[in-house]
Amino acid sequence: MIDKKDVAIIGLGPSGVSAAIYLKRYGINPICFEKELIGGKVNKTDRIENLAGFKSIKGPALGYQFEEQLQSFDIKPIYKEIKRLSLNDDGTFHLEYDKNQVRDFKYVLLANGLGERKFPIQGEESFSSRGISTCAICDGNFYKGKDVAVLGAGNSAFEEALYLATIARSVTLIARRELFRADESIVKRFTALDNTNILAPYEIKEAYGTSTLEGLLLINNKNGEEVDLKVSALFLYIGNVSNCGFIDINNILDEKGYIITDEKMMTKVKNLYAAGDCRNTALRQVSTAISDGALAASMIFKDYQENK
Repeated sequence: MIDKKDVAIIGLGPSGVSAAIYLKRYGINPICFEKELIGGKVNKTDRIENLAGFKSIKGPALGYQFEEQLQSFDIKPIYKEIKRLSLNDDGTFHLEYDKNQVRDFKYVLLANGLGERKFPIQGEESFSSRGISTCAICDGNFYKGKDVAVLGAGNSAFEEALYLATIARSVTLIARRELFRADESIVKRFTALDNTNILAPYEIKEAYGTSTLEGLLLINNKNGEEVDLKVSALFLYIGNVSNCGFIDINNILDEKGYIITDEKMMTKVKNLYAAGDCRNTALRQVSTAISDGALAASMIFKDYQENK
């Protein structure tokens, strides 16, 4: 028997966790779906230093605290990936997941975060998981004492390069432009280290090696100079993209695939909300995601009270 008064939360990053806690405190038991780890991308971040209340905290440690807090509220996630979200004729929502399992809900909160941007590199397919990675926290220790490279120019690239510098022999950050998107303080910390280097503006022409990655052929964007960089690993931090391909509902995404919401986190479809990085927002941080989740949960509760 389907209870259409259920609230579904898709994704348990900071926004989803925040919403789940608020809903539980309001007396509503949300059904929470998470395809990977509670905390989302914080688990792939070495250190977070701009979250109020924490001078500094390791990303995986924050993810573990999120998980413990959900347990304290007796919130038991369903570790399944949502394959399709659609709208029923009666205005409720239809979720499909894991071998055609389905369930309907009256309210849905999308907190599914972002996907990782793909960056085609000649030879990349040969070295995926054998030298090319998108997670320094996950794979960095495999290259302890070796020479590694990071591709990117934003905060994530510099933060993970800083982490890698604590375990690798050397870290070279490769940027396509000389103007970085990262905070100046992070760039200064990276360049002050003895085992770090920046190559900018360079593009990766080719990744090469035998059974594992052995080096990168780079080309200077200004003068065409080529550099042969010997490294055992390349970590990609070149930004994120929309992760909303499973949503089969019209007119809720912008031209880049992000979810459009109003100031109350509601989409153009009644009872469909979005919070955190998946929505069209000017700032994507742990703190803003937590705020989004709290507000969305409050709006769901308000509507629930008015229409129960």
